[in-house]
Amino acid sequence: MIDTLKDEARKRGAHDVKTIDPRIITPRRWVRMKCQFGCPAYNTNYTCPPHVGTLEDARELFSEYTGGLLLEFQGLATLHDQKKVLKALLHLEKQAFFEGYYKAFGVAAGPCHLCSRCKAVESETCIDMRKRPSLEALGVDVYELVNDAGFTLRPIHKKNEVYKSYGLLLLE
Repeated sequence: MIDTLKDEARKRGAHDVKTIDPRIITPRRWVRMKCQFGCPAYNTNYTCPPHVGTLEDARELFSEYTGGLLLEFQGLATLHDQKKVLKALLHLEKQAFFEGYYKAFGVAAGPCHLCSRCKAVESETCIDMRKRPSLEALGVDVYELVNDAGFTLRPIHKKNEVYKSYGLLLLE
């Protein structure tokens, strides 16, 4: 079943897919601090801090899963492209559910781009069932995670460098 999900991830635009054990993920406080003191999406998006749970909640979440697929997308440049990552994850989450992974849960790096303006800005309730917390909101050091999994991620210095984005499908 994992190979079927990997194949589907590639069909949905993933450049590569790695199998990981999410129990090795250690949510880091410094990641959340960078969200709060460096990201323009802080407190303006329901998938970002402070609208997500605590780091302890994230630790417990990762401990409840024994499998995961880490997806790498390359060449993304626009918000529309970023939506592809979450949409691919949501499709895989649904497929995994029907294949017996009823606890499947997908999360992507970076803030949500499903809506043009998040309802969090106006303190309105969001009922979009597609929203998921970002990896960073869960305290995940994305660089550490993807490099430990065998991918290569470095900061981009020039406009012509390949932009990469990542998503994690948690499986149990």
